[in-house]
Amino acid sequence: MKSLRRQLSLGLTLSLVGLLTLQWAVVTFTIDHLIQSQMTERMQQEAEGLLAGVTVNARGQPLLEQRLVTASYQRPFSGRYFVLITDESHKLQSRSAWDVVLPVTPLAVGEQQVSHISGPEDQPLLLLGHGYRKQQRNITIYIAESLDELQHSLRVFHGVYGVLSLLGLLALLALQRWIVLNSLHPLQEIKDNLAHVASGELQQINARGPAEVMPLVNEFNRILKSASQKSKRSRLSIGNLAHALKTRLAHLQLLFDSEARIGITQLRQAMKACAEEIHHDVERELKRARLMGDVYSSQQTDLEIEVPKLVSTLQKIYSEKQVAFAWQHDAHTKLMLDREDMLELLGNLLDNAFKWCRGQVQLHIQAELNGNGQHCISIVVEDDGPGSNAPELDSLLQRGMRMDESKPGSGLGLAIVQDIVQHYHGSIALDHSARLGGLRIQLRLIPA
Repeated sequence: MKSLRRQLSLGLTLSLVGLLTLQWAVVTFTIDHLIQSQMTERMQQEAEGLLAGVTVNARGQPLLEQRLVTASYQRPFSGRYFVLITDESHKLQSRSAWDVVLPVTPLAVGEQQVSHISGPEDQPLLLLGHGYRKQQRNITIYIAESLDELQHSLRVFHGVYGVLSLLGLLALLALQRWIVLNSLHPLQEIKDNLAHVASGELQQINARGPAEVMPLVNEFNRILKSASQKSKRSRLSIGNLAHALKTRLAHLQLLFDSEARIGITQLRQAMKACAEEIHHDVERELKRARLMGDVYSSQQTDLEIEVPKLVSTLQKIYSEKQVAFAWQHDAHTKLMLDREDMLELLGNLLDNAFKWCRGQVQLHIQAELNGNGQHCISIVVEDDGPGSNAPELDSLLQRGMRMDESKPGSGLGLAIVQDIVQHYHGSIALDHSARLGGLRIQLRLIPA
């Protein structure tokens, strides 16, 4: 697995190196071009100054007024040179060139030539030539200037600039490393929290991370919380089943111990009743498993898919009845609620309704606002059964309380529903259905 810190550091390092290299190249080229342009412009002005003092004699030889010839053109190998050429190919060369002949040729009028050549004593020269016309004659003037001092200055500048750029690069690399480490520090805290969660020291990730990572952390915390709630309900359900089976087995043991005091017929009847109770207990858990189906963790529940599956399973379980099921919902069929929670909640509600109804069950789900102005999801389940004979309908929400002790069941269904409702900070209300005459259960859930 690639390290995010290594990838960021490598990417930023390559970016900085590339950027500073490009900057160095652009600055170097710009300065060289600017200096050469200034030199060319100054040499052009010198050439025009020489042109003003040039005359051509009858034989076509160029003559130059000595007052226009500066000392630098008189001193041998001074680094500044000129050459005058007429159309008869007569040349007049500055004394500074001594006896070295510069490689120049006549130019047409208006033609300009800029080049780099090697001059006296292998001096690197910038050569500027321009063609003029004076006294009805073509005159070419070349001005050459040594680049030794300029190139030395540029080398010093490039060296200093390179050192400063390198120091700047090292400073930027240190800064970007600090930024990367500081930015990734919350991820290390999240990693440490995950280790504590894995070891059981923490139940949730408490560290705060970057905005891009927090949705992942929040989703993981949601899954942890949901898994904890589901594990608690599963342990409770398994514990209740184990307790019921233990009670039945203890009863069987008592029957075996009392075999001598009761008749064989009574013993068989008691054992049969006990076996039926065990069968009902196991069947209840199997039914719950069938209702849940192949559940995967998801924060979204699609009612158009899940409700028909639940109803189809219940109609198979209660195949001895012809139950007319109807349900209504608003435009929002995809609820932002945990899928397993919704399946367990709707499964218990509809199972209770199918068990007690005579032939009709109705389900109504809609999004609405509660008394506090919060968005919530309202779920109403009604049936046409006998309703409840309990003085207080709320007592049905107590764990183990059943509507009719003569029918099989554990009394845990509505208690599990209440646990899920409390998990979503909602409310549950039980009353008589005015439309169908049976029990009416209304839930309000507040999505996280």
